[in-house]
Amino acid sequence: MARPAGKLDSAGLPRLRDTLLGCAADHPAALVVVLDELAADGPGRLGVLTQVRLQLADWPGIPLLLAAATPPGDDLPAPVVHPSVTDALARVRPAPRRQASIDLPPVSASTRLARNFVRTLCRNWAVEPRRAGDARMVTSELVENVLVHTDTPALLRCDLREDALSIAVADGSPVPARLREGRAGYLGGLGLKLVAQLTTRWGCSPTLTGGKVVWAVFSGR
Repeated sequence: MARPAGKLDSAGLPRLRDTLLGCAADHPAALVVVLDELAADGPGRLGVLTQVRLQLADWPGIPLLLAAATPPGDDLPAPVVHPSVTDALARVRPAPRRQASIDLPPVSASTRLARNFVRTLCRNWAVEPRRAGDARMVTSELVENVLVHTDTPALLRCDLREDALSIAVADGSPVPARLREGRAGYLGGLGLKLVAQLTTRWGCSPTLTGGKVVWAVFSGR
């Protein structure tokens, strides 16, 4: 649950967005935002909550729910805002999913370890073979991106929902991931360009600990 407070001006929009995305990076069943102490300093400010809602629906696939005794602005229609946290939580219906994760040290062997981990999961979860092959390639690129551009450990997390398979790799660096070519000679070696080509959606979100998580979603199984 998040309780932003104060006046939301243009300078505060990125901070609010990143904080909410960071709260969701730990995969709660839902994220409830209490708006009673937040005031919008100008029209359109609260639209950032709609942006966050849409991103969280993609990854990690959780709902963003709003609660306030009185909605703080006209940007959010009244039916969208629940009158209390209790009412908001009553709307939570966690979608069935399978989850698994593995810690990866900052060594080159982690790429193969991660790829084998995903291979085993996809077999156990009955993921369609072509989708499983794409998931292994994306995993390689995401882990390699951490090894090349950071010196931190990584956490690989896989989720299978009814309508999507997601791969997410978190590291301790705050530097956002960007499309660029991977390291020459490495298996795959196409970096995030390959990730963008093989997946339905991908993105990079901050974590509350000061790092980031790069995630990719494959629609269907």
